[in-house]
Amino acid sequence: MKFLRNVDSLSRSLALSQARIFENSVSFGIPSKIFIRSYMLSDEVMLIDSLNLNVAGLTEREIFDVVSKKITNKRGMLYSFSIMHFIGYFYRMAAYLSGYSSKQLYEYIKPDLLKRNYQTLHSLPIEEAIKEVFEITHFTIEDKYEYFRKIYKVDQTIKLMQDINQGIADVNSGRVMSLEDAKKKLL
Repeated sequence: MKFLRNVDSLSRSLALSQARIFENSVSFGIPSKIFIRSYMLSDEVMLIDSLNLNVAGLTEREIFDVVSKKITNKRGMLYSFSIMHFIGYFYRMAAYLSGYSSKQLYEYIKPDLLKRNYQTLHSLPIEEAIKEVFEITHFTIEDKYEYFRKIYKVDQTIKLMQDINQGIADVNSGRVMSLEDAKKKLL
């Protein structure tokens, strides 16, 4: 499995920041699954996904406050600090490396799966942990490559059709090009 990006200092910084935000939810007694869902589907995380790094100038604490204020249900289980740290780190690295949004990852990779497999996953290099989870969930990066390949083919087909229609319009208007010119235009 090949990722769209490699682990670098930016990915580590973003992942550590998100891990600390997830840990804060435990300190404030916010049920873990509820916090993770609210965070992963928030507008703030969409900015981080798009690599808009200033996120409107918000600090980790401010991002945490914005997300946590939206949570009204305070009933539920708290995961440990280490599990929340890992889940926050995992989701950010997976989004960064794969190019998928946090929302897409959350829809396919639930916190319960990460919690249940924490002992195994957290001991692996993060790229290997992500690959393992993608295998377990049948979530593949190749699907995204295939999607973009299909879009590219559709774009090329549309361009070809536009060129053909332009050629027909040229013939109908009396502006006929030579066969050599037509070949050059299509190639």
